[in-house]
Amino acid sequence: MEFELIIDSHTHFGPSISMGIEVKTSELTSQMAESGISYAVIIPFPSTAIASNEINVKVLEETRKVPTLIPYHYIREDFEREDFDPIPEDYFGGKWHWMRGTQDFASNYSVLENKHLSSLIEKIRKTSKPILFEEELRFTEIFVEMASGINIIIPHLGLLGGNPIDFLKSFKDRENVYFDTSLASKDTIYEFVKKLGPERILFASDIPFGRMRSELQKVISLPLSIKEKEFILFKNFLRLTSFNPQKQI
Repeated sequence: MEFELIIDSHTHFGPSISMGIEVKTSELTSQMAESGISYAVIIPFPSTAIASNEINVKVLEETRKVPTLIPYHYIREDFEREDFDPIPEDYFGGKWHWMRGTQDFASNYSVLENKHLSSLIEKIRKTSKPILFEEELRFTEIFVEMASGINIIIPHLGLLGGNPIDFLKSFKDRENVYFDTSLASKDTIYEFVKKLGPERILFASDIPFGRMRSELQKVISLPLSIKEKEFILFKNFLRLTSFNPQKQI
């Protein structure tokens, strides 16, 4: 089965200070070729991006050298700065990851009370770009209430922030909340598609934690029409980011 495009909407690039690993371009492009994936979003590892904005710059530089890679900007923790730019012009989306909390484990609820948060949200809103947003369920619920007009993509169907089914119930009627499929089970992905429709689900692998080929197979093997799979594999991403593959040629 061949598709016009396949876009992996969530992979990592560069070194991770906390884990002592590095994802190189050669690994990404090798897995893309193996899987028949056309483009892949690359995002810095949190520990490296928090330490220095240099990795955000390297992400952009790498995508200029390798046009099949798409840059996302890590939204760093020093957002009180007046000149803070959460998603600069040349990036297609942003990544919000346990802001000032315990990475992959616990949210810092004081962030929601920070007097500068409303300004940050407004800056994100003005970009009209989506953010890949990872926090605990309750934190996410509060943020979504505050962030009307921003398209929010929750990775792993909410797996790291709580129970995916709880995320599904909470955001079922929130048309601006989307989910990516990375690391989720095939059955859970299908449950989300049945309840939300394919228009709010995006394919992702989360390299290096998932492998493109096996993560893609979960979506390909779903009992859906080709048209429904196209929404998940590339159409939703194109609509949310305004990414134009023709400009990459």
